[in-house]
Amino acid sequence: MISVLVTGAMLKGRIERNQTNLFPLHKKLGIYFSAFILGTFLYGLLIKIQHEEQVLTSVHGRLGLILLLIVILQLIPSLAVKDRTRIIVPHKILGYAFLPLMFLEASWGLYNGVVAGSKSIVLIHSISGSLTAIALAWIIVEMLYLTEGGVVRAKIASYAAAFLLTAGCWVAGGYNYLTAYGSQVKPIILAGPEPWAHSIVMEVKEHIFIFLPIIVIALSLTLSILDRDALLKDPQARRALAITASLALFMVLLMFLMGAIISDAGNVWPEA
Repeated sequence: MISVLVTGAMLKGRIERNQTNLFPLHKKLGIYFSAFILGTFLYGLLIKIQHEEQVLTSVHGRLGLILLLIVILQLIPSLAVKDRTRIIVPHKILGYAFLPLMFLEASWGLYNGVVAGSKSIVLIHSISGSLTAIALAWIIVEMLYLTEGGVVRAKIASYAAAFLLTAGCWVAGGYNYLTAYGSQVKPIILAGPEPWAHSIVMEVKEHIFIFLPIIVIALSLTLSILDRDALLKDPQARRALAITASLALFMVLLMFLMGAIISDAGNVWPEA
């Protein structure tokens, strides 16, 4: 998904590119990704039917249908219309809209599959982490292929990452930890067959939880302080920012993995 968006942004000129003709690669990636979305959607329907459950009644299922429709609206006109300048604007809007919807769908699927029945604040926590990952990935891409317009986009992405990580992950996640996890979930894990999920995984997650927002806020402050010319002329500064964003992105993804392990070990979460 990110490869499709990045090559599309390069074709549009929003990201600097080294190759002269990226359209064949962009088209090939788009076809493969569209086939993947269609396959996962049909697989989801098959699973629902096998369990004799109603289809497309959940938020996850409806989001999946919306994503499939966006993919169809993206792919078919691009292959059928010869004059692509006529469809460039809706194609671009749908492409950028797809990214947050895709991460929202993945977060909701994880929520349903692993921690279903938990408080809604856990879902907010998960979605905030997903959107933060998008923002950090975009900062990395901008720093690697920086243009004048990319400086502004990177700063906006850093502000969004700092806000989402602080409010959605730090505050919401910390509140859930203090009000629900410690008194209701932790005893279940420690009494179950996988006590290491708390004694090891949660302990590591707690330490990352403390430092991750500080790293992202420092990244955001650095981007806001450095002016456009300084970033454009200093490759070492861009590389340092890209490395910092990569570290933060790795930590966010690691937090997702550890959260899934801990939630699965807890087995049953308290009702909202």
